[in-house]
Amino acid sequence: MTEPLEEIKPNYIGEEEVESFNFIEYWRILTTHKWIVSGTTLIGLVVGVIHFANIPDSYDTSVKMLVEKTDQTPKSNQELRANSDPSIAEGEEVYYNTQIAIMTGRDARAKVESELRASVGYEVNARRVRDTRIIEISVECGEPEWAAKIANKFAEIYIRDSVQSDSYVSQQILKMIPESGEITENKEFVDKLTGFDKKLYAESLSSITDDSELSTLRGKKLETEVRLKDLSDRYLPEHPEVIQAEGQLSYLNSQIKERTAKILNNMRANLAGKVNITNVRVLESAEVPTSPSAPNRPRGIMTWTLLGLLLGGIIAFIIESTNRKVWVAKDLYPTVPITFLGYVPLIKELNQNKNRLLRHAAAPVPLIEIMAKHTLLADMIASIRTHILFSMPFDKSKRIMFTSAIPDEGKSSVSIFLALSLVSMGRNILLVDADMRRPFLHSYLGLDNQKGLSDYLIGAATAEEVIKSVPGSNLKVITGGRPTLNPTELLSSERFRSLLDNADKTFDRIVIDVPPVLCIPDGLVVAKYVHSGVLVCGSGMVVRKVIKTVIDKFEAIGHKFIGVVINRAGYETEGYYKYRYASSYKKYYQHQEAAAKKSGPKITVVGR
Repeated sequence: MTEPLEEIKPNYIGEEEVESFNFIEYWRILTTHKWIVSGTTLIGLVVGVIHFANIPDSYDTSVKMLVEKTDQTPKSNQELRANSDPSIAEGEEVYYNTQIAIMTGRDARAKVESELRASVGYEVNARRVRDTRIIEISVECGEPEWAAKIANKFAEIYIRDSVQSDSYVSQQILKMIPESGEITENKEFVDKLTGFDKKLYAESLSSITDDSELSTLRGKKLETEVRLKDLSDRYLPEHPEVIQAEGQLSYLNSQIKERTAKILNNMRANLAGKVNITNVRVLESAEVPTSPSAPNRPRGIMTWTLLGLLLGGIIAFIIESTNRKVWVAKDLYPTVPITFLGYVPLIKELNQNKNRLLRHAAAPVPLIEIMAKHTLLADMIASIRTHILFSMPFDKSKRIMFTSAIPDEGKSSVSIFLALSLVSMGRNILLVDADMRRPFLHSYLGLDNQKGLSDYLIGAATAEEVIKSVPGSNLKVITGGRPTLNPTELLSSERFRSLLDNADKTFDRIVIDVPPVLCIPDGLVVAKYVHSGVLVCGSGMVVRKVIKTVIDKFEAIGHKFIGVVINRAGYETEGYYKYRYASSYKKYYQHQEAAAKKSGPKITVVGR
């Protein structure tokens, strides 16, 4: 059993790097789909330019007002105060939010439009400047003059309505406070219709209850009333002390009425003064804007362009995530840890050969003739051959296995081409068809399959009988032989090992074609007897995950592939030019192929 080669160290990105963030991989995806990304970016740019070219200019201006909170009602009882002071009932923030809603509400808009007779469209917004009592009203309009007019009109209407509102409240309070004459002349305090007691209301006002002079007079009155009652119990009404106490009590009552009347007069004067005073004033009037505030065309166009770029990137990643097939070498990395050996170009005659073979039609053209006619194919195979030969020492690369992940990827044709290229170097090469399930090598080379590998392994033929020569070449071939039901057991036999050991003494290298290895174990069995292997991948036929699975299977048994060959690469149809010389040397290859057709197929393949 041949030990696995430790010298093979493929140049690939490791699995640890695959799982981490890889900017190079993302950049590769974007460059791979650069036409999609650039197309969507261009569309975003064009849409942005057209969109913002059709948006008219808009002008923005604002007016700033100082709005002071005021207590419009006199201090009465606790309930009256709670109902009349917004800062106590709802808080300062609620108060200013209420004012903003009033100054930009439907009624305010209707008054502005009615007074200005505005026929232009506009947008109005108001906000409170943070941590201040300033409210800013902003108006956005297509006409700069109208923007300033509308903003100032909103402020004017709010101030006017505030004055009217304050005046109304003050007038209502004035009606509830009794006149000074009503107090001094002892007029009726109770409204007969509503039952409202002005005297009781007046006595509940804080200006009355908190007055120190009134408190002193009322205290003296209480003492006098107590003394008068005591005197009345002991003396007759004509007694001098009783008369003196009554006179003092009358004097105190008149003083209390006069003091109360004075306080109420002052209160009425204050409320009357508030009728023409407002708690709102304009700090900065709105000015006519000189330049449009919107739209910001450069930023908008840039945003649309970036959105197009982002959309293109998303589409590219979606395509990349949904289509994981390997078409070219860069599709392998960084997912698949394997070295890329080269391309085998798409040759239509090879597909025609396979179709004829499957339909049992006319005999296919031997691959040796196809390779002789297509100089580009010969050069690509020579490049692959060079990579393989320089990948490891000669004594550890005598047995090379060719396989694929799934059927119909072209492993058999690639193994034949490589064997023919090695023969052109003067090497003694043996090509073995170890695919005893669906043997094809004999058909591709124009040989019979009467006796082959299966016949040798079951003892029905000798080694000399199964080794056949390819006409016009020094290549030796062991065909697959008759299909068998137990190829895995035959390949595991000692007879197969001895066949390879004896062939090592005669041939410089042995090229073995084995079945696809994704679901068939034959390749894993043969891997124990070979030095190295080459994985053939049909362009656009298999996804990366499948290739990675195959590699993992062989690494689990200690076998590493030399690398991967991408077969049927459509250089012209797909636009993949690995070395970019195909287009430059197009005339050369056309001349060579025309000469080959004119002179007939070359029998000896000359290596390049």
